[in-house]
Order: sequence, then structure tokens, then C-alpha cells
Amino acid sequence: MTHISKKDILFAAIAMVLSTLLAFAFEQFSLRRENIMLIYVATVMLVMFETKTSSLGILTAFMLVFVFNFFFTEPKYTFIIDDANYIITLIIFLVVTSMIGTLSTSLQREIKTSAENAERMELLYKMSKELLFARTQEQIISINHSHLQSVLNTPMLFHFNDGSPDIGDPFVDPQAFINEITYAINYRLICGKDEPKFPYLSFVIYPITSNKGIAGVALFDCQERTLNKQEKEFIQTGIMHMLTALEREKVSDEQELTRLEVERERIKSTLLRSISHDLRTPLTTIQSGTSLMCDSYDNLDENTRRAMLQDINSETARLSVFVDNLLNMTRLSADRFQINYKQELADDILNDLYRRVKNRLGDHTLEIHHESEVAYVEADTQLLMQVLTNLVDNAVRHTAAGSKILLSFKDTKNASIFEVSDDGGGIDPARVTSVFADYVSIDTHRGDTSRGFGLGLSICKTIVEAHGGQIHAKNNDHGGATFDFSIPKRKETRDEQNNSDH
Repeated sequence: MTHISKKDILFAAIAMVLSTLLAFAFEQFSLRRENIMLIYVATVMLVMFETKTSSLGILTAFMLVFVFNFFFTEPKYTFIIDDANYIITLIIFLVVTSMIGTLSTSLQREIKTSAENAERMELLYKMSKELLFARTQEQIISINHSHLQSVLNTPMLFHFNDGSPDIGDPFVDPQAFINEITYAINYRLICGKDEPKFPYLSFVIYPITSNKGIAGVALFDCQERTLNKQEKEFIQTGIMHMLTALEREKVSDEQELTRLEVERERIKSTLLRSISHDLRTPLTTIQSGTSLMCDSYDNLDENTRRAMLQDINSETARLSVFVDNLLNMTRLSADRFQINYKQELADDILNDLYRRVKNRLGDHTLEIHHESEVAYVEADTQLLMQVLTNLVDNAVRHTAAGSKILLSFKDTKNASIFEVSDDGGGIDPARVTSVFADYVSIDTHRGDTSRGFGLGLSICKTIVEAHGGQIHAKNNDHGGATFDFSIPKRKETRDEQNNSDH
């Protein structure tokens, strides 16, 4: 039943009084009583439109019938009607005003419903636009919750079976009603208050399910009020939009997982190929040399034996570097990579490096330049040596015989800077930005020659960044490649230098 407020009753009473006063004025001017009836019809319509209550309008019509009978029909000031025509007129008046009231109320209800539908359509359109750019399940559900909440203005909660946190108002514990929720999901049936299934609940359960493995519910608190038809339709439409967005994201996640799996297999294949090639080359040299020396040792002159031993030593050193890279890669994967800082003279580091790589230079020339006569490098010396060895070895392996390799060192206030350059042809411009990626390889145009290019460089990048530095690759003006990296000095070291300068 429609609630009639005191304000509406007061408005109807004032309207009846004013219309009756106007009716008295009409009578003074000897106007026909049918005109007075029209005034009362207008009054009833005004009350209905203003109060939006048909029952008050009909009650006003009854009251005006008695007023008209009392003041304007013979005998006046009584409720007796001598003329039967007035009885018919009053009956017609009541019927007409009742019909007008019903039609006007229905029209107002339709206008209100149309306005609400238009508002909800606008909200659904806005929701669809926002869902289009949502990228996570939490964002999608939060958007849907926000828009439904703005229309329903009742507590609501989203609960999913995938273990994700509930989103919304925690007006109920879903675990306490797990059987009802599971039933709604399994049978895709709306359950709860005012529904055939589980009507004893104080809330309504809307299932959110799809064939793509999405399983959850939307719970709406109906303890204070019941959802009407339009609200239920809006909920179902909103959930359908949300479900579409969730399915889209699920498909996108599945595609991304597939892509990552394919990439993982590609990397594994590239890594195995790189490892097998980089192991096979030095092992072949070692095996061939030792086999020849075992079979023909007495037939070989001293210089040949020495040269073969130098080759074996060089390839063994290369294998040692390669194994170090593999071990560090394993440490990185297991998150056991630690930096043990200590200070070393730059000269000692560069001289030690030269001793390590000189037997692997072959026809290449290595020059070492450093600007500071006495400079200290603060780093994990073993790891720093591996970076420099990888860079020099990389230059040797990927440049033609006779190429010149330049290793330079510069000491600055904030960092120690190393640079390895060559003049052996440089890097394909399309690959400059990706040379530090894991397991990248390059084609050296010598048959099965996708040499391990990214394994050592990837380790270099990780070691340098673990020190807080940066490493870069570029093509230089001498027709070759340049790799430079910096090892920043720690704050304590900078403070000591500043104090010594003062």
C-alpha cells in the first residue's frame, strides 16, 4: 500500500478549500453547476499529479462529491439530493476521476520506470566501457560492484571459489552458507529470499559461472527490503557484462601462459644448443690434441708439442669460464647470488686479466689503457674478473683474426668505468638492444654457428647490476663493437676520498 504523507494530505485539503471557494465565486456569477464540477475534476487531477498518489486522489474525489452535494445541490446544506440527474452526475464524476487517477498514476509510474531504465542503460554502457580496459579480476569485480551499488544501495558481496579475496560489504560469511552457494553455482540457479530455493535466507544468491572455469556468486542483502523486478534485471545484466569481461581476461591469461610456455621451450632449446656447441668446440680441440700426443708423442718436435699444449691450455681455460657462467646462472636461478666487496688495485685486476686471456687471444691483439696510475676498484673481484673475461672472450670469438681489442679503465669520483672495444665488424643494429638477453645467439655465417652470445653477456649484465652499476653495448666509430660498464663506489668509499681530498 502506498504511504500517504502528512504533507500530501495537507496539500489535498488546501486544494479542496481553494477549489470550493472558487466554486462559490462561480455561483455568485450564476455560472452553471457543471463548471463547478469541472473545477473539482481539475482539483482531483492536480492532487494526483502533485502527490503521485492515486488513492489520495480518489479520496479527494469522494470528499468533493460530499462538498458539492452539501453546498451546491438542492436542498442546500444537507446531504439530500432531490434531482436524480445530480446523482448520475456525481457517479460519473467519481468514475471519471477514478479513471483519470488510475491512468495518471500508471503514466507517472511508466515515466519513472523509463527514467530509471534510461539511467540504468547509461550505467551499463559506462560499466561496459570501464570493463573494456580492466586487466585483472579484481578490477573487473570492483567496477561491477561500484555500479551495482550505485543503483541498488544495498549491501552486496562477491565471492569466488578460486581463493581470491571477497569484494564488497562483508554482511555475511560465505563459508557459513557454503552448501547453498555451491548449489546455486552447480545448478546456475538464483536462490535465497523470495526465490523458490532457500527462501529462508535473508539475502539473494546470484551465480556467476561459465564453461571456462569461472565459479562464484554475488550476494545481495535483502533483510531490510526486497529487490524489485527492474533491480533484478539490472543485476543479471550487470553480472552478464562482468562474466564476459572475466572470460576475456581468462582467455588472455591462458594465451599468455601458452606464449610463456612456448618461449620457455624455445629458450631451453637455444640454451642446450648453445651449451652443446660451446662445449663441443674446446672438447674437440683438447681430445684431438691429447690423442695426437698420445699416439705420436715421440714423432713430434718440441715446438709442436708446446703449441699443442698451449692450445689445450687455452681451451681448458675457455671451458673454465664457461663452467663459471653456468654455475653463476644456477646461483641466479636459486636466488643465491651474493656480492663480497673488497678493494683491489686496478692494475692488479687488469694484469691478472691479461694473464688469464693471453693464451686465448690467438692472432688478436689486446691493449690495456688506464688513466689513473693508482686507483682502487671496490667490487667482488672474482665476479668482476668473470665480467671482463667474458667481454674479452666475446670480442675474440666474434671478430676476425688480426682484430684489435682495447680494454680501458677510468676512475671517477663516483664509479670505476671499464670499456672493451674491438674493430671486428660490430653488432647487427637490430640486435644491439637485445644482446644482454638470456641465451641470445648470433649467426657467424659458418655453418652450424649460432654461437652462445647471450649466456656470458647475460651473466655480465646480472653481475654489474648486482653491484648497482650499468652495462651498455653499441657500435663504435672503428667498425667494431664497444661494451662499457660502471661499478659505482659505495658511500663509505666516496666519503673517504672526499676526506682525503680535503
